[in-house]
Amino acid sequence: MKPVNPLKITYPNDLIVYSIGRLYVLLDSYLYNTAYKEYNLNSSKFNLLMVIKHVGKEKGLSQRELGNNLYVTAANITKLIDALEKEGLVLRGAAPDDRRVNLIKITEKSSRLLDEIWPKHVATLNKILENFSTSDKDKLNQLLQAFRKDMEERAK
Repeated sequence: MKPVNPLKITYPNDLIVYSIGRLYVLLDSYLYNTAYKEYNLNSSKFNLLMVIKHVGKEKGLSQRELGNNLYVTAANITKLIDALEKEGLVLRGAAPDDRRVNLIKITEKSSRLLDEIWPKHVATLNKILENFSTSDKDKLNQLLQAFRKDMEERAK
């Protein structure tokens, strides 16, 4: 299958990076329309809530920790948290050992919301990858993880 190349990119490296960027946009849109829209969430909000719930647990996470887990700028984390706080999905409070640090915790409302969304999220991911064999998914995952790891090292 020949890759779709609307920009007529001729260099393989450019096409790889373009394809990854375009794939991100397409995945984000598909997940929103299929799994998150009816809950007034987008991928960024969903991922932030999932990280707080499963990484931060009851303790919560600082805004810096959230940014590091999600690879999001401090300004974008602040905007996301502000929006989620207004919707009653997160609580922001001072860390007990350092009042300069805000800890972000999910609310019971968002915990229930995530539990409701999760099956739809999983079904959507399964649908997205249904045309790929297990072997192809394993190969793709290996390549993407190696690329991500390399880029994380370069970005330091």
